[in-house]
Amino acid sequence: MHRTQTPAQTGPAGSRLVQLLASLDPKAAASSHPCFAERLGRLFDLSDTIALDAATQHRPNGPFTPRDDITDTLQADLLKTRNTLLENLSYSFAGKQAASVISLPAVNRDTPADKRPTFGPYERFHQAHQRQMIAALTNLRLRARRQLTAHSAELARLAELDAVFEHSLSTYVRRCFTALPAFLEKRYRTLWQQGQHTPPQDWMAANGWLAQFCQEIQMLLLAELDARQEPILGLLGAATAASSDANTGSTFATIDHKESTTP
Repeated sequence: MHRTQTPAQTGPAGSRLVQLLASLDPKAAASSHPCFAERLGRLFDLSDTIALDAATQHRPNGPFTPRDDITDTLQADLLKTRNTLLENLSYSFAGKQAASVISLPAVNRDTPADKRPTFGPYERFHQAHQRQMIAALTNLRLRARRQLTAHSAELARLAELDAVFEHSLSTYVRRCFTALPAFLEKRYRTLWQQGQHTPPQDWMAANGWLAQFCQEIQMLLLAELDARQEPILGLLGAATAASSDANTGSTFATIDHKESTTP
């Protein structure tokens, strides 16, 4: 479950999450409007548009302190944050105890086999992990913007735009991710109906309905983590490109200097 390198950017943001939802319930993958620009435009009201226009006109004055290690710094911060979240997830589903670990709900073995246990504990478990992700990745995104703002005027403008997008899309993002518990509850009921005649001690066995449900929660949380970190990967990509351009420029300057001084 641990990853030791920066996740690759494959496909549109959240595509893994959408594909997973569709594989679990094809009806969950509702067709969206084909025009991305139009869909995005619907999410901005007048005040958001004004803020976005101000961000595009933003001309930061500095002072700037370009850092050769900005890409490494951002990547290390991302990996540290991500690995901490992955470790907490791993511990939760493995039943390990730690200060930052959210405990997986325990099975009451005295529950009658024909009585479906309440979904509430699993909803709270899922939401607790969502809150943990939000807190960690929001702080990480803020730290990344600070690094970009201090590096150069170009990256400072990007950081300003990112701040506007984060604020303007926050309601939409929250609405999308808060819809997941309802999806999980539907899956919970479906899986229980398939395994309701098995005794409670078998629910968490290899082929138990509750074990499958817990596995689906884990897969959805991992996919959600990938989706939530996409904006940060975008900032990292911009920093990497800026560093590459700066190094290329330095190389060309050195070559030009050598050619101008060659007899």
